[in-house]
Parts: sequence; C-alpha cells; structure tokens
Amino acid sequence: MIKLKPSVEKLQAYFVNDIPYRVKLDANEGSNYLLQDGFKIENFQPNLYPDSDSRVLREKMAVYYGCRAENIMVGNGSSEMINMVINAFCDKGEKVMSFVPSFSMYQTYCDLCGAEYIGIPSEKDFTQNIDKLIKEATENKTKIVILCNPNNPTGFMYTRTEVIKLLENVKDSLIILDEAYVDFSENSVVDLVDNYENLIVMRTLSKAFGLAGLRVGAMIAKEETIKYVWKVKVPYNINILSQYAAEQALDNIERVKSYIEGVKKLRQELSFTLRKLDFTVYESGANFIFVKAPVENLFEKLMDCGVLIRKFNYGGEVFNRITIGTKEENEILVEEIKSIMGGNQ
Repeated sequence: MIKLKPSVEKLQAYFVNDIPYRVKLDANEGSNYLLQDGFKIENFQPNLYPDSDSRVLREKMAVYYGCRAENIMVGNGSSEMINMVINAFCDKGEKVMSFVPSFSMYQTYCDLCGAEYIGIPSEKDFTQNIDKLIKEATENKTKIVILCNPNNPTGFMYTRTEVIKLLENVKDSLIILDEAYVDFSENSVVDLVDNYENLIVMRTLSKAFGLAGLRVGAMIAKEETIKYVWKVKVPYNINILSQYAAEQALDNIERVKSYIEGVKKLRQELSFTLRKLDFTVYESGANFIFVKAPVENLFEKLMDCGVLIRKFNYGGEVFNRITIGTKEENEILVEEIKSIMGGNQ
C-alpha cells in the first residue's frame, strides 16, 4: 500500500462518537430556532453550480458584521478558512503560535502542511497572558498567531484593549482572531480589519445562529488580504442549500439577538447552580462553561444517564465542558448531577 506523507501518517483520524442520548451538551451547538420549520427555495436549480463567490450571502453577512462584502470570504465553517490561511501562508518549518488548551485543529492544520505549532501554556486558572504571547511571538519570529476569543474549551475572553495591544506589538506576524463564539460576548474586533493589514477575523453561523449542520463560516480581513487568499479558495465550496438557508437566517437578526441574550442568561443561571453544587466554574464568554466537578467520572456517569458533555484532561486533572442547552435541558443536566452526587444537594 502506498504510504501517506510523514506529516499525515502520524495524525489521528477525527471520528465523532455515535452515542445515544437524551440531552446533547457536548459540541457547543446552538438551538434549532431559526429554520425549525424548514425553508423553501424558489427556482431551485440543483443542476447548476452554486455561486462560487457567495455574493448575496457575503452582502448579508456584511450588514451583520458591520463591514463591506469585499472584506469577506465564505467557507465551509470557519475551520476551512483557518486551514486555508495556514496552508496559504506557511511553508514547511514556519511557526504558528497559539495558547493551549485551545481548539485542537490548529495543530492538526499545521501538521498537515509541515508548519511548526507552538502551544503557549495558559495559566493554572486557564487565563491567558497577552504579554507572554507577544514576547514569544516576537522572539520566535512566528508566521501566524492564532487567538481564540472567547477560547474553546475554557471560555476565557480577552478584552478589546488586550487584542489591540497584540496587534500593535506583533506586526510582523499574521494575526488570526478566531471569533466563533464572540456573538455571546460582544467583544469582536471585526471593525478593525481595515486598520491592520495583518488581521484576519474568523466568524461562523454554527453557534449563535444554530446552523452547525450548514457548515457556513466567514473570513473577514482587509480587502487586499481577501483577494490574496482567494487564490487558494476551492471553487464552489458552499453549496446552494447552505447559501440560501444562511441568507434566510441573516434576514432574522432580531431573533438571533434575542436567542443570544437568552443563552447568556441561561449561562449565568447554570454557572450559579453548579457553583452551589461545589463545582469550580470558570468565567465564560461563550455558549458553554468549563468546569471541574467535585465528583469523579462525571462524564461517564452522565453518559450512562443519556446526558452528553465533553471531557478534557489537563495537567493530570479532569475538566468538563458543558454546552448551554435549553432551560429544560439544563434542568435535566442538574437533576442528573444531583442524583450522581447522592441527591442530598
């Protein structure tokens, strides 16, 4: 059998566990509230290729993100965009830097193209020191710096002032702001893309819009940067159905804003409840919370009850990431946790 190239051969394939569940709080998906009744496409022509430039979709995105359509490129989720940028800018051995823990695919994308991934350890409380990042990026002559803000899986969030400090002090590196969860924190720097030629902001409709199944994301940057990266974009990368459904979703921004406010309120309520149950709950600016449970094997015990969350191991300790569900889903989660803890809470 012909072997894969060495950088790919060492990778572990990404499989999603197919586990029966009652409540699914493990993947940071949003609720199905925008297109729950489906949608109808008029003049549907599946025999024709989709608009490769996603022109209408980019125009609607521009209204929501507060930029121009020329500042936007659309992809199959923001993950495709991140992979595309790393491949476009990084030759073998060039360095990409981010904090750890963070989105695990950053390193995978680097491994695929032979770039060197450098993970800067977060603090013990999972906060991230921007001055440490600036120092390390400068000393290592890093090609790309990726900042997940709010961070996945910890929920840590930088202030706008800290992000600007990074941009002002690391001008020789491309700065990717992964803002997949920023709708839940209102801390975006999309408005700065025309001020910094090295800034690229990634956004997605998977979380706040509840459209993870459509796989629609956006890369937002200075127009010249977009034109540059367009050289490596796969033609027709967003199918007709995804484009049309995303366009309809973007016509309902008031519903999106209402949903976001609801998630933030539920996040606060669930955090308060779990702290009362002696959980360590880290501050989050996303649609999930990162916790350390007072009982062992919480992930496994909840899975036995049909409640799915995510499990992480860092520094020899176990942590969990819990997506903010509906009020009813959160109540089921809490009741099962109380049962696991003995029902005396």
